[in-house]
Amino acid sequence: MLMLSISLFFLGLLSKNNNLNWYKSIWVLLFLSFFFSLKFYSYMGVSKSEWGFLMDNISCLLTILSCWISGLMIMSSYKILKDKNYILSFIFNILMLNLFIILVFIQKNLFLLYIFFESSLIPTLMLILVWGYQPERLQAGMYMVIYTIIGALPFLLMSLLIFSYNGHLSMILVSKFPVFYSIGFLNIWWCFMILVFLIKLPIYGVHLWLPKAHVEAPVSGSMILAGLLLKLGGYGIVRLLQMFKSYFFFINEAFISLAIVGGVLSSLICVRQPDMKSLIAYSSIGHMGMMLAGVLSNTELGIKMGLLMMISHGLCSSGLFSMANMLYEKVGSRSLMYLKGFISFSPSFSMWFFLLCAANMAAPPSLNLMSEVGLITVTLFLSKIFIVPLALMTFFAAVYSMFLFVNTQHGYFSYFINPGMNFSLIQYMIIFFHWLPIQILIFIGFMI
Repeated sequence: MLMLSISLFFLGLLSKNNNLNWYKSIWVLLFLSFFFSLKFYSYMGVSKSEWGFLMDNISCLLTILSCWISGLMIMSSYKILKDKNYILSFIFNILMLNLFIILVFIQKNLFLLYIFFESSLIPTLMLILVWGYQPERLQAGMYMVIYTIIGALPFLLMSLLIFSYNGHLSMILVSKFPVFYSIGFLNIWWCFMILVFLIKLPIYGVHLWLPKAHVEAPVSGSMILAGLLLKLGGYGIVRLLQMFKSYFFFINEAFISLAIVGGVLSSLICVRQPDMKSLIAYSSIGHMGMMLAGVLSNTELGIKMGLLMMISHGLCSSGLFSMANMLYEKVGSRSLMYLKGFISFSPSFSMWFFLLCAANMAAPPSLNLMSEVGLITVTLFLSKIFIVPLALMTFFAAVYSMFLFVNTQHGYFSYFINPGMNFSLIQYMIIFFHWLPIQILIFIGFMI
C-alpha cells in the first residue's frame, strides 16, 4: 500500500508538461482515495500490520480523507496554474505533505509518529510563505512553528520516559508505569504528553496561531489546515488513549471543560467576526472542542463519534474555505462589509453555499448531525452541567453559519463584484465533491 502511494507520487512528476503534471496529480490523489475506500471494509473492527504500518478503520478513514482533500486542494488552486506561479514546486509540496500525513495516520511507533508529525510542518510553512497573500505571512508562519515546537519538545521527552520503562514505543502494545509513581505525577506527565496534540487541534487558549495562519495562507493552505492538519491532533490523542487505556487521568476533566467553554467563546467571536476566513477558522475551534470532549471521555461511542466529527468537519470546513476563496477572487476582499448580493449575481452558487453552511451547523441529513448528537450524548453522560455550554455552542453554530450566508448572499448588489467573472464548472465540481461525502458518509456511522 505504501509502495503504491510512493510510486504514484513520483509518477505524477515525470512529465515536463506542467498542465499534464497538474491533472495527473489530481487523478493520482483521487485514485488513492478510492483505493483506500475499497480497503476500508477489510479493516472493520480489525487492526492489521502491513509492511510495519498499522491500519484499522480509524487510519483508513483518515487516509481516505487526506487523499480526497489533497486532490481538491490542487483543483481549488487553479489560479496558480493560470499564473504559472511555481507550478511544479506547488504540486511537489502538496504531494509531499499528503505523504507525511498518511505516514502519521498509519504509524504504529510513537517516535516515528513524532517525526512525521513534525515533518508535516515544513510543507505547510512553505505553502504559507511562498504562495501566501500578505506580507504578514512570515509572522503567521512563525506563530505556527513556535506553538507547535513548544508542545512537541515535552512530547519527545515524555516519549523517552515511556521507552525507558517499557522498552518499546509501540502504539499497539499497552504501556504501563511503575507503581510508585504518584497520581499527580502521572497527570502532569499526561498533560505534557498530549499538549502538542491539543495545540494542533487547537484547544481554546493555544489557538491564536490558527486564525493567523488561515488568513495569510492561500486557499490550499487553508484547506489542508482545516481539513487535515487539525485532525492530526485528534488522531494522536486517540492513539495515546489506546496505549494507556488502563489508566484514569482526572486532568482530562479539566481539558473537557476548557474545550467546551472555549467552544462557546469561539462561537461568540464568530458572530462578531468581520473577516470571512477568520470566521470559518474560529468555527473550527468549537467543532474540535466538542470532538475533544467526546474522545477524552475514553468511551467507545465517544471515540467513534469523534472520528465522524473529524471526517465531517474536514470536508465541511475545507469546502467553506474553497468557496470563500471563490468569493475573494470575485471581490478582492475577505471583509463581509463588501461581500453582498451574490444571490442576484449567481443563484446556483448561493444554493451550494447554503447547503455547506447548513452542513456546518449540523442540519440533517449530514454526517455532522450524527456526530454532534453522539458527542453531546457522551458529554452529558460525563456531567449534566455541560448541557448549558453545549446548548449555547449548537445555537451559536447555527447563528454564525446563517450570519455568514446572509451577509454574503443577501442585500444590495455589491459594486465591488466583477460581473464579467462567472463561476466555472470546475468550481461547482469542487463544491459538489465537498458536499456529497458529507451526505452519504452518514451510513459509515452505523458500520464503524
